[in-house]
Amino acid sequence: MSITKRSRYTIMWVDEEKDTLGFADLCRRHEIEVHQYYNWERARTALNNYFDRYAAVVLDGRCVINSGEEPSPDFLYQVVREMETIFAQHESTLPWYVLSSGTEPDFERTLQRIAMGNRSEKEDVWGRLYYRKNGDLQDLCLSIRHAAAQSKDNKIRTLYRDVFQTMDRYFTPDAKQVMLDILKALHFPEENRNFDPVLYYTQLRRILEHLFRACNRIGVLPDEVLGPGDKVNLSNSSLYLAGRDVNLGGRTVRYRRPGQYVFPPVVAQIVKSILVVANKNSHTVELDTLGRTVIQDYYNSLHSNNFLFGYALHLCDVIIWFGRYSGQHLRALQQ
Repeated sequence: MSITKRSRYTIMWVDEEKDTLGFADLCRRHEIEVHQYYNWERARTALNNYFDRYAAVVLDGRCVINSGEEPSPDFLYQVVREMETIFAQHESTLPWYVLSSGTEPDFERTLQRIAMGNRSEKEDVWGRLYYRKNGDLQDLCLSIRHAAAQSKDNKIRTLYRDVFQTMDRYFTPDAKQVMLDILKALHFPEENRNFDPVLYYTQLRRILEHLFRACNRIGVLPDEVLGPGDKVNLSNSSLYLAGRDVNLGGRTVRYRRPGQYVFPPVVAQIVKSILVVANKNSHTVELDTLGRTVIQDYYNSLHSNNFLFGYALHLCDVIIWFGRYSGQHLRALQQ
């Protein structure tokens, strides 16, 4: 028995004809749910009221504008103009495409006119504007998936601009992708139904590892405290940056003099909490069996991801703090 995939994306399709091509079925196999509207009047209302629901808009080349009317040759001109207004009102855009047989009079000229401006500038991310009904359905599905994924990434990067500006400068691409994935799971839960709280908690700790490496690179965390080779001693790094004593084989080291620290108390407490909830005195990123059980039991008892997302948002504040601190520290070294 085949299992139907759950949809990750929902798109709006405006076409007055029944779906004889199996477009909706093909989309479903690509985890895309199609909401078809047979005139622009109804589609416009849905787009205004449920803008965030849709990942893309697909338009016929010649369709009905208002209910009860005949298909209009001015359909694309009017719809594209009104969509631009809707995008401006929502301060966001959606990828949009034309799916047509291409037989309408002056169709090529119409495409050229509506492609001018914003649509042509988005082609590298959204894909081309026009797809043929008989032959390009597969390509359109792939373009929608690619554009929708990019759109979600861009929204997260905009919401957390300060976080990713710091990560772009000091963190690896892998660490940035981990944070992006966590925040997408927070803001777009419908696309992350298989969320694994244990895995995501491990990923939070992995971001801390990259934070400690960044502290090492700017010169505030010594190599001997960070740990040998590719492994980061999370516990020692956290203690040292918080201005606490660190035992290194019977020898005690600390950051400067007592009362001095890199991490302010609030930052130190956030970092400590992330590390000790499951694995006290952890020396690695991965959770041990007991740590995994602690997180899994919590999730099973409450069926809530707020615990983990709360720590993710706290970690965002830590990253923002680090961006400001590192800039001040490096400027001080240059004076």
